[in-house]
Amino acid sequence: MNLAIIFISNEEQKLLAKAPYRGSNLLLYQINQLKKVDVAKIYVVGNDAEVPGAIKRNSVDEIIYEVTDCDKCILASPFYPAINHDDYNRLLQKDVAVLTYKDTVCDVFVLPFERIKDYNKLNYEEVEITGKEVRRFTEADARKNKESSLKDVVVLPLTSSVDLVNEICSYLNIQPGKATIAHFADGETLVELGETVRGKRIYVVQSTCRPVNESLMELLICLDALRRSSAAEITCVIPYFGYARQDRKASPRQPITAKLVAAMLEQAGANRVVTFDLHAAQIQGFFHCPVDDLTTVPMIGHYFINKGFANSNTVVVSPDHGGVKRARNLAEMLEIPLAIIDKRRPRANVCEAVTIIGDVKDKNAIIVDDICDTGGSLIAASQILKENGAKDVYVAISHGIFSNNAIQRIQDSGIKEVVVTNTIKVQESEDTTKVTVLSVGWMLSKLILAVSGHTPVSEVYALYERK
Repeated sequence: MNLAIIFISNEEQKLLAKAPYRGSNLLLYQINQLKKVDVAKIYVVGNDAEVPGAIKRNSVDEIIYEVTDCDKCILASPFYPAINHDDYNRLLQKDVAVLTYKDTVCDVFVLPFERIKDYNKLNYEEVEITGKEVRRFTEADARKNKESSLKDVVVLPLTSSVDLVNEICSYLNIQPGKATIAHFADGETLVELGETVRGKRIYVVQSTCRPVNESLMELLICLDALRRSSAAEITCVIPYFGYARQDRKASPRQPITAKLVAAMLEQAGANRVVTFDLHAAQIQGFFHCPVDDLTTVPMIGHYFINKGFANSNTVVVSPDHGGVKRARNLAEMLEIPLAIIDKRRPRANVCEAVTIIGDVKDKNAIIVDDICDTGGSLIAASQILKENGAKDVYVAISHGIFSNNAIQRIQDSGIKEVVVTNTIKVQESEDTTKVTVLSVGWMLSKLILAVSGHTPVSEVYALYERK
């Protein structure tokens, strides 16, 4: 097999890697090209964040230590976008090569894997790639090379999603929008925009998480301010959609609050809604405007593939019948079997696990769910898996609400690891070593580029696909 390593050696290269390019950025474009050639794994060395489609490592030595059966290695820098997969295939035919064009030397070459430690001492062979110009991107290019589709885009953070918006804007190479949130003495919320939004396309980002009602009112007031300030288009990005669990009348005289929230958002001015893993996909039908219900399953699957769970003695477990589709998607991505826990929920936040449909004996188990609130359901599921012979139990969830000391309860349970996304900001705790947080920033930045550039939103998943 062959593998590829992308080097980012300094702060300037980190900046260049984020430069927008062809609906993405230079680093993601480079990974997309590498995925088209005969490469089993792609590593990124020297980058701060996890990169979709690649495995993050701190040094080449770590890669050498974990890879044993590799033939050749492509070493690349992400800053030569004119190089395509045909060029890489041409390079793979050579044992040692430096890619050159005219007087420009590009740091992309192939060598036998056993010589990787000495790659900086080798005498390189010059290779000319014909038919296209290859040039080095500079810091000035990174500043100037903003997509024309982003020239009138403003990404506006509200209270619950400030860190997430900063991450999104760093990938898009734009500055976050400005808004001031204040409160009157009696608790009323005031949202004032800090810049003109007339004729602009606004992406306002706010998870309606704890405190749920304050977060929701803050979002509604901001939408009203944007509408009255003549914004051309308002996209409401709600990574965690609160009140989604109240999507039907489960018993007489109950409200359908998810529909109420949908109506309020549209009345306030939302032209489009973007969210992750709705508790029930049918909630999209409560809206008259377009709704993009993204899923975190490809990102979670990519994480477990990198941990070596694909094609292994592992089973994906749905904690109830309602989550079977989500669990099946992850199982298909990892190419492992599926099991279902049959449980009853006598009242809110209380569950009774009953039995398991499927084989979990002597297997590692990955429980997949959309929400972890108090953690009771997941802990009960892990206990019944253990009682039925499962080995290590992992949990993958989209939205970590973590109410009522849920993190501490998970720490004290038999669960080995909980993988959660940052649709809700997870408070760091020194008391737990079991919670791993994955960021949805990459996916949201790709979505903004797709919506603004009128390209398919489904392309946000492309980097997570297995070859």
